[in-house]
Amino acid sequence: MTADLALVVTAHDETAVSGPTMRSADRAVAAARDAGLSVQTVVVLDAATAATAAYFGQSCFDHWERQVFTEGDPGRVRDTVGQQLDSRYVAFLDADCLVSDNWLAAGVAALDEAAGRGERAIAHPELDVVFDGARTIRVNLDQRSSLFTPHYLYLSHYYDSLCLAPCEAHLEIPYAGRAGHGQDSRFTIETLEAGWRHLVVRDTIIFTRHRDVPAPTTGSRPPDVTGTLTGMAIDRVRDLRP
Repeated sequence: MTADLALVVTAHDETAVSGPTMRSADRAVAAARDAGLSVQTVVVLDAATAATAAYFGQSCFDHWERQVFTEGDPGRVRDTVGQQLDSRYVAFLDADCLVSDNWLAAGVAALDEAAGRGERAIAHPELDVVFDGARTIRVNLDQRSSLFTPHYLYLSHYYDSLCLAPCEAHLEIPYAGRAGHGQDSRFTIETLEAGWRHLVVRDTIIFTRHRDVPAPTTGSRPPDVTGTLTGMAIDRVRDLRP
């Protein structure tokens, strides 16, 4: 039976720091199930170190499905996992980040409400709290906020990669395969161009660990707007705002 939501935790070289992550994930999953949602839980070990594989091989994680990849690229892993999931929605979580208990339940409710209005939407938490190697708090902007401008995408990227979206969005707009563009930025721009709305779920938080030595990322950096993204053409960028 198709689940309402799949939560996918991706791990590369994390061990003990994943303890708080998994407790956070389990609490969010429990809250979602208490709200009546069916949730598939998956840990993806992508080019994982031996220590990471051993850490997630512990019996305390046996209630999670485990998948092993050797891609070494978070974007390709997302695309591959997305094709295998049997759920309406998918949320991703890095193995050293955390989410508020209500993120999954509230995110699904927001997307269901959007679908009821005939909208194709992708959900983002209201706050992104960055900790460890850097400390800051970002307030995410709903695409329909008066402060939102697609021209900002020439300079930087609005959202963290830890979104909650219909699986359809990831199948329609794959992450991997476009050299010259940050994968997160490209995903945002191409989903905007395809008519997906990026909404913010009030009173939800992600906690993003900023490493002193960055791990492999999906490319949350300014896009190369001199490239081939038609949505960022100077005479079309204004159309990315509803």
